[in-house]
Amino acid sequence: MSIPKSWLPAATMARVILHWTGGAHVASTLDRQHYHLIVEGDGNLVRGDLPISANQAPIRGNYAAHTLGCNSGSIGLSLCSMAGATESPFNPGKQPTTAEQWRAGVEIIAELCRTYSIPVTSETVLTHAEVQGNLGIKQRGKWDIARLVFDPSVFGARVVGDRLRREVQAVLDGKCTVPAVSEPAGKPDAPAAKDMELAATVTAPRLNLRSAMGGDIIGSLPRGTRVAVLDHDCGWSQVRTPAGYLGWVASQYLTLDA
Repeated sequence: MSIPKSWLPAATMARVILHWTGGAHVASTLDRQHYHLIVEGDGNLVRGDLPISANQAPIRGNYAAHTLGCNSGSIGLSLCSMAGATESPFNPGKQPTTAEQWRAGVEIIAELCRTYSIPVTSETVLTHAEVQGNLGIKQRGKWDIARLVFDPSVFGARVVGDRLRREVQAVLDGKCTVPAVSEPAGKPDAPAAKDMELAATVTAPRLNLRSAMGGDIIGSLPRGTRVAVLDHDCGWSQVRTPAGYLGWVASQYLTLDA
């Protein structure tokens, strides 16, 4: 997806913050007032009422008020979705964020980073759900975007944010197009010999999948997921997910199948 050049005025911008609108799949008048760019449910890109340059620091006059205490120097991009959604128990409502919106959002952020020379870091490319943790600016419980409805294996503000940054950087590097749905980063590894495997079921509500014992979180597995256990050591188990990805999980949250 390409942003019209007239929508990209000259400005010095520090970061891009990704949101969902909490509304329907079609941009509303209120959405256009608060965000610079908006992606509708079918991937259509809509321009907000105020230009990106209105949020250049120091802010003077009207600006797009998309993030509490963090509008100066920030570009606000939002996905039209999640009307009526609840965090706990999780319910995405009848207007869930779509894979097409996510894919468009990643491509748009990559173009914004290229245009405004914004590096891809956890403080410069982030979701609204990460603002409080990454920048220390209180956000009154905002959780957009801490769930990807189209990919339940990805869960949590930091996990979603890390995926966002990986995919934006991949677009900038020209390494790949953005996948509509993916499990943890990387390609499935070759399966281990069947006679060395044990089958187990995840018992935690969400179990973090890590790159190594106690390593970086690369995904999460919902309760009831059946995995193949390939190895175990010091309270950790190496598992293979149903899609063939390898990772390590805390053994205490697995129950071996009979």
